[in-house]
Amino acid sequence: MLGLSLMMDSESTELSASYSHDEALKRLEVIENQELDSPQGKLTAEVYREFLALYLLNKDVINAKFLWQRIPFDIKNGDAELQAVWTVGKSAWKHDYAGVHAGVNAYEWSGTVKRIMHQYKVDVQEHCLNLVAGGYTSIKLQYMANILGLSDADTIEAIQRRGWSYLMETNMIKPVKNKKEINYSFNNEEHLERLTQHILFLET
Repeated sequence: MLGLSLMMDSESTELSASYSHDEALKRLEVIENQELDSPQGKLTAEVYREFLALYLLNKDVINAKFLWQRIPFDIKNGDAELQAVWTVGKSAWKHDYAGVHAGVNAYEWSGTVKRIMHQYKVDVQEHCLNLVAGGYTSIKLQYMANILGLSDADTIEAIQRRGWSYLMETNMIKPVKNKKEINYSFNNEEHLERLTQHILFLET
């Protein structure tokens, strides 16, 4: 995906391999079968972490919410990392992109979950860029940085690599539209509306 490598912070660049959609689907199928076959449908906290994170990566917040509801209370209550994944999930449910990035950045993820959450953050950044490109003629730098979870400087670098303009005198970003991004916004009208509501909230 275009521009994603530019949005990795110094910590995330240590992860050399992305987590592909196909890989996520295959792993989800394995864990779903594992849950069905396990005694009383109960998994370990480690597997639940990965399970929940994979649903987020797969943009399946509905199943992520159902999974959270059926995870045994003692496991949820006793695993800080599992709770941290769901903190991100709650932001995703509300289309709170700034909250997603804050949640991902706030925790020192372990093992496979670290790789999944890194890829999820990158995917959310790309999603936001496509929404803005298709739905806005201009946007303030501070708002773009907020929804990307980046510093102002990193945001400017990221948008310029996509061919967008940054007008220093007005502190505005001007996206460059293409047919793919316009169609993307059209097909994600609810997400675009939520993004607009978030930006209006930032202006108040």
